[in-house]
Amino acid sequence: MTPGLSVVIVSYRSRGPLARCLESLAACRTALPLQVVVVDNASGDGTLEWLAQGWPWVEVVANAENLGFTRGVNQGFARARADRILMLNPDCEVNAAALVRLMAALDADPGLAGVAPALLDSDGLVARSCGRFPGLWTLLCDHLGLAQRFPGSPLFGRYKYGGRVMESLVRVAWASGAALLVARAAWERLGGLDERIFMYMEEVDWCRRAAAAGYGVRFVPEARILHVGRQSARHAPGASYLHNLRSRVYYFRKHHGPVAALAVKGVLCASLALKWCLTATRRATRPGATIYRAGFEAVWSASWR
Repeated sequence: MTPGLSVVIVSYRSRGPLARCLESLAACRTALPLQVVVVDNASGDGTLEWLAQGWPWVEVVANAENLGFTRGVNQGFARARADRILMLNPDCEVNAAALVRLMAALDADPGLAGVAPALLDSDGLVARSCGRFPGLWTLLCDHLGLAQRFPGSPLFGRYKYGGRVMESLVRVAWASGAALLVARAAWERLGGLDERIFMYMEEVDWCRRAAAAGYGVRFVPEARILHVGRQSARHAPGASYLHNLRSRVYYFRKHHGPVAALAVKGVLCASLALKWCLTATRRATRPGATIYRAGFEAVWSASWR
């Protein structure tokens, strides 16, 4: 039987959150015919054995090495059988009502590439999980910490719709890949995530390609999903930070050209220099300065293709 919804989860050393995610999906199976695919990126922590023993209805793709988030998602989507496919992080917990609302919104408008729920943090607050396509100003605000310090500011928080009430949003430029319901027809037309991106900015890139092809992305605040956040990244925070830097350079080169990419490298290096100075001169934070030194190399060696 063809499922009404396929769910693709990429896991890397996320067994604890993944258990809660799968439990929430199991509770939805009585109301919805689900196909669940877990792509494990060589967690090496017993995840594969645990899945085989406790979750026989979950389809598993076992990678021998960590291939990255984008390749993992593409592998999972290749196994999906439904016309609606949910890209879901292992640190999310879903409910049937939210899934039904998302599917109804996607089905109601054939011009949509995807729809996204409101993501709630552990305190029950709605996260700013969608935004406008980035520019040099929003990048500067992000990496100087202005967007984090003033998230509601229309000036400094522009990237994630600062100054707008999240529940008032309908069409958005991009939405977080932590929970993004995608139409198979749009995915097949656009192609999958760009595998030259290991992780970070991949959903922004995909949504920008969707917009260029005439598709839209909708935010559905009535559909609410819990998202604890950044579970996999906690196992390798330094590597994740460097992937984030490289992805930003690559995104701007791809969509804005080499001059913009060079400007991005300048912005990022200025930000890294400031952060290095603030940490290297204080004994308590001096060990953390190492990551900012590594960031310089990551930024300047980032792909220009």
